[in-house]
Amino acid sequence: MELGDYPRPDNDTGIGFHYYPDLDHYGAGDLERWLVELKALGTSWLCLLAPISEPLPRFFIQALLEAAIEPILRLYTPTICPVDMADLRRLLDIYATWGVHYLHLYDEPNLIQEWGWEAWSQPGLVERFMDLLIPALEATDQAGLYPLFPPLAAGGDYWDLSFLRSMLEIIQSCGKAHLFDRMTVGIHNYPFNKPLMWGHGGQARWPAARPYYCPPRSQDHLGFLLPQWYDELIRRQVGRSLPLICTENGPRVGDHQHPNFPAVDEARHTQISVDMSRRLMEGQLPDYILNNCFWLLVNGRDNPFEKHAWYKADGHQLPVVQALKELPKHPRRWSGLGPDWGVPRPTAAGKTLYHYLLLPQWEWGISEWYWHLAFEYVKAFRPTCGFSPRDAAQAQYVTVVGHWRGVSEATVEELRAKGCQVERIAGQDSSQTKELFDTLAREGRRFLTLEEPS
Repeated sequence: MELGDYPRPDNDTGIGFHYYPDLDHYGAGDLERWLVELKALGTSWLCLLAPISEPLPRFFIQALLEAAIEPILRLYTPTICPVDMADLRRLLDIYATWGVHYLHLYDEPNLIQEWGWEAWSQPGLVERFMDLLIPALEATDQAGLYPLFPPLAAGGDYWDLSFLRSMLEIIQSCGKAHLFDRMTVGIHNYPFNKPLMWGHGGQARWPAARPYYCPPRSQDHLGFLLPQWYDELIRRQVGRSLPLICTENGPRVGDHQHPNFPAVDEARHTQISVDMSRRLMEGQLPDYILNNCFWLLVNGRDNPFEKHAWYKADGHQLPVVQALKELPKHPRRWSGLGPDWGVPRPTAAGKTLYHYLLLPQWEWGISEWYWHLAFEYVKAFRPTCGFSPRDAAQAQYVTVVGHWRGVSEATVEELRAKGCQVERIAGQDSSQTKELFDTLAREGRRFLTLEEPS
């Protein structure tokens, strides 16, 4: 199947939520309360925790589908263990009849807590897991639903990239590659407290990243752009992209995993969540990413997640609720972003650098302001930066910062005469120039007018 052939809800915004983290809130009163709120937030996807012994109430699922909200069902088991396949097939048939498309069995199988220590410590962990999962994937496919790989914990007790690669290899080695025809892959791509562009370019751009070790001046996949690293691995193993369905992501108040970035307070939580939603709707992320699924809409009783919930038990709401309601909504735009999004290109013949950011210098010295206005851009694309036209002449592409008073038009023409492709980025004032650079960084576009080679 092509990416565009997988079911998506009508007027899909890409915005989604994880519903209660329990099995107790599927009554008529729950539906009446939350459906209005979900639509006001622009919701198109909703992850639901579901029992494996019986289906959720039909009226609840049908109301979501009629409201153009795509349910993603997580069939709950307290640990990773065998399930009765006959019962599972009956359940899958029911959900298929109702119009459900996506569900998965098991969750974060690369964590010890999902197994218990005794089962975890036995040999052949991934092989044993796939012995349980493959029959469930086949039953899902046979019922007419879309097989969904269970999401892995980012990083995890067993490195998630290694776990995913082994899962894909086992499917191929045991002759089950037909499952890839309609396969989807679950993801948990929390941004933590890092910039949303963290890890942009995947392993191809950050080859120094290793399991459980990210060297200084490098980045890894542990962030919002985890899907790009997964897609890179999937294309290597399967030969094409598979749709990635999120069941948990979004910032969480209090996150402070990376010491170089501030902790997530309520204001930053709002800004990150709105930016995630805007990027999806505006087509600034690859099309293989089907949705966001913010953790957590609302908490249940006796769960330790109240700090994460957007709607609090005492009636209080995080500021993000109103901010997301006010964000203009429209169906997602098809981005057309390919697998090379953010991956550095090889330099042209005769050039030793790919991209140089040429900053202005003055008779009295240099201005910190120019570093400030290009900072997000530099973080996003990591060009070589400096003040020397001579050094810039060694680059295939040169981005000139600011107006002609800092870097003259004569210098620009000299660079072009030496075979450089040159673009000046300058607004009517320094604030507008900064906005141009920030917009390019947010959209993952290196240039305003120049085109990189495909």
